[in-house]
Amino acid sequence: MARPSDAYVTICVRYARWLGKGLQPEPGDWLVNQEGHPHAVTLVTSPQRAAGEEEMLVPSLERLLAELAKECASFVIDYSGGEFACVAFDEQGRSLANVVAGDASAAVAQALVFIRAERAAQERAMRPPQ
Repeated sequence: MARPSDAYVTICVRYARWLGKGLQPEPGDWLVNQEGHPHAVTLVTSPQRAAGEEEMLVPSLERLLAELAKECASFVIDYSGGEFACVAFDEQGRSLANVVAGDASAAVAQALVFIRAERAAQERAMRPPQ
């Protein structure tokens, strides 16, 4: 299995609360060690593998796609000119995210972060002042 790109690992580390929170490592995922080199990743090969306190989850592309499918009605991933685009839509066909990145995992991760961050902001705005 190919190692995830540095760009994708950076997105996962920077936006861990939007991407990996609540997910347990599964075979095919990667774990990045926060101590030492920031992009030292380890492939998860065992279903019993748990993340250490200094490790963060870097989900597989398949897992990211499943997470994105939970957040939107439909999405499209396209490749053109050396870049991947990920566009996500709601039930009425309105665009929820439209991002471009150098690899598919980074594009899907950015779309997922954008959708989840927007939803969280909307939920905060709907709460009555305290």
